[in-house]
Amino acid sequence: MVFTIPRTASHLLLKLLNLQEQHTLHRLANNLDGYIFFPAAGPRFEYSLPGKPLIEWESEQVLALKSAMQDSFSAWLKFIDESEYQSKGTFVKEHLNWMVDPLAEASLYGYQNVSSSNLPDFRLEWPPSQNSSIGAKNENNVTCLPDTFLLQRVKPTFLIRHPALTFPSCLRTAIDNQGVESVTKDGDINRWECTYHWSLLLYTFYTNANAADFDRRSYVDEVQYPIVLDAQDLGDEALVKKYARAVGLDEEKVRFAWKAAGEEEVSKLGKVTKRMQSTILASSGVEKKKLEVGELDIETLRGEWKAEFGEVLSERLIELVEKSTFAYETLKSARLKT
Repeated sequence: MVFTIPRTASHLLLKLLNLQEQHTLHRLANNLDGYIFFPAAGPRFEYSLPGKPLIEWESEQVLALKSAMQDSFSAWLKFIDESEYQSKGTFVKEHLNWMVDPLAEASLYGYQNVSSSNLPDFRLEWPPSQNSSIGAKNENNVTCLPDTFLLQRVKPTFLIRHPALTFPSCLRTAIDNQGVESVTKDGDINRWECTYHWSLLLYTFYTNANAADFDRRSYVDEVQYPIVLDAQDLGDEALVKKYARAVGLDEEKVRFAWKAAGEEEVSKLGKVTKRMQSTILASSGVEKKKLEVGELDIETLRGEWKAEFGEVLSERLIELVEKSTFAYETLKSARLKT
């Protein structure tokens, strides 16, 4: 599982790994190699739930999100069972914020000292059963998924990209898809999407796990899970091949050049998908300049973003970047190297 947030070059990573030629994998029928929890994002947007205090959620909103979460988890478990029946593995990516437990969101939005005793319980069952009990969850497990499932069945990679590159890109796509007025009005969704808060906490969950509960071994002796990839390193062929070996993929299938998507292929995609994948669809290889971070000066960026987005959104971007810098730098310090 590659845990991502929007605009971290995850489409490029999957393109490089060339999953359709990795014959040891069982792939999702949708050919997206992920987004299993996309249905769980639906109720959040439909009811404008990010940032809304849990105590104010209506019963139908609670039920809608928990049902969508459980259905997504059940679909993932079915996918795993199918792969094991075929004696194959799986490699999927997911936006971590889609999997987050709403109770874990409270601190992000400044709701301190929230007691879970009088709030909805979004913890999911494994295996899903009406008779199964739901155990306590580690505080660093920000997802709705059981600790035991994450530790016993998931080999995690965290894909990161500098927030000063990731967050403006996310804002641009949001404006294109929703309109500037809607994006300006609802900053809580930006705070939910544009953060490495979730990634750092879940990374900490894995690094603090007991060796008996979580097998850190990869297929490369010096590489242990959880693995961190920084998007700025995806132009390094040796590193990408090392990562492929570590996660059990064929490094000889890794590619750094391909044919750009044709008009017929692009025409079959929805508006949002085309916008989210516009760069990778038009590319024929790694565009290293788009991955490079370079020297970033916050005051220079403030001026550039004000000219592009206006004062309200530019100041929001500055706040989002500053709040995620520590988490990003902490994860970056543990990133995979050649």
